[in-house]
Amino acid sequence: MRASFSDTGIIVRSVDSGEADKFVSIITQNHGLQDFIARGARRLTSKKAPHLDLFNLVKFQSGRGEHPHFLDQVESTSYFPEIKKDFAKVGLCLTIVEILTNTLPIEVEDREIFLSLKSFLEAVEKSDSPKENNRLGRKFGLFLLRHLGYPLPKLPQSAKLTTYFESIMSKKLIGPLIK
Repeated sequence: MRASFSDTGIIVRSVDSGEADKFVSIITQNHGLQDFIARGARRLTSKKAPHLDLFNLVKFQSGRGEHPHFLDQVESTSYFPEIKKDFAKVGLCLTIVEILTNTLPIEVEDREIFLSLKSFLEAVEKSDSPKENNRLGRKFGLFLLRHLGYPLPKLPQSAKLTTYFESIMSKKLIGPLIK
């Protein structure tokens, strides 16, 4: 049985599970990518439900137990409303999050990834042009390749990074298809 812990993180996956539960993945500040079950999060009276949206920056407490942990308490710190209003920004962030969940190891602490993702979301929140969004996405993608130890594309300025990540993961990305 694992000990309980408290941390700060960004929600990168939220899937309905069972009758009233949610399966949630969070990139945490001190514990890496973690999977959780939020019991009763889909009930109308749930206090957790509004805090479990994608891209929310949350403070949380996890209960003891085996993998996946149970989410006991969740509180939103930031919820990035400008990202959630714009389909292009949502598509970009979903692509980045999909790459992260498919390339990061589970439960391996990586504070730099958390801080970089938080900075990326804050920058996309403030950006006002599609060109700036694309630049931010490309910059984060290149950082991610270097940080995770993958070789950069032969022509990093002109190469399409989504195709490169698809070849690394051996999986087609869904995020770019969202219009």
